[in-house]
Amino acid sequence: MFLCDYHTHTRFSFDGRPTATHDALCRRALEIGLSDIAFTDHCDVNGEAERLYDFPFDPDASFAAMMEVKEKYKGRLNVVCGIELGNPTQYPETARAVLNAHPYEFVIGSLHNLKGVPDFYHMNFNTMSDGLIRQLFDRSLDETLEMLRFEGMTTLGHMTYMHRYVTRSGKKLDMKPYYEKIAAIYEELIRRDVALEINVSSLWKGLGIPMPSMELLKLYKDCGGKLITIGSDAHDVENLGKAIRKGYAILETVGFHEIMTIRDGQRVMQPIQ
Repeated sequence: MFLCDYHTHTRFSFDGRPTATHDALCRRALEIGLSDIAFTDHCDVNGEAERLYDFPFDPDASFAAMMEVKEKYKGRLNVVCGIELGNPTQYPETARAVLNAHPYEFVIGSLHNLKGVPDFYHMNFNTMSDGLIRQLFDRSLDETLEMLRFEGMTTLGHMTYMHRYVTRSGKKLDMKPYYEKIAAIYEELIRRDVALEINVSSLWKGLGIPMPSMELLKLYKDCGGKLITIGSDAHDVENLGKAIRKGYAILETVGFHEIMTIRDGQRVMQPIQ
């Protein structure tokens, strides 16, 4: 079985473990049988532009570290130099400057927060009304569609990021009322030739769903979507590659049998089996 992990974080991410060095992750990748690993450290554009982090992203050091292991493990592990660009349309000039600074092979576009609203991670959905939750999710879809206008994305990361935290609070979020907006996002992805990520972190965290859910992966297929990337969203060595096989099983149930990868800067479709 072809195994890869196209969403990982190292010590260069503000929330990455100090022990998650590029070399340690590469060693772990070989131990668990990965053929590919993409390093995609956080650069949340609004956080960088507004100086919200005590630990700002260091793009030069991060890229140098990726290039070092890319050469060191050449022939044994396909190392992809990537980045997770958060909320790029909130500060598009800053986002463009980040991407222009280095020749990234793989760019995850992610929406972590709405304009003027904290990261969904910091929200208390336990005490939030169902109406407000639905309103925020509706806005998240609007801003995701807007984000797709930013050129340079390879894949859309954890499209239903907010859903993870709603689920963690024990609440349910019915997706059917949002099918039209989600389909519009998928149509824009297809038009722009941008992939959709299946993020399996919510599987290995015990929430029982990937992002997006099987229900929404089926909708993507019904819309004609074909390009899928997969990632564990690990922020440490121990969680690298976790639940990738579970993600594959979900994809095959839906009818996807290939994963999009990057080889020598080019997109290559790899059979799951």
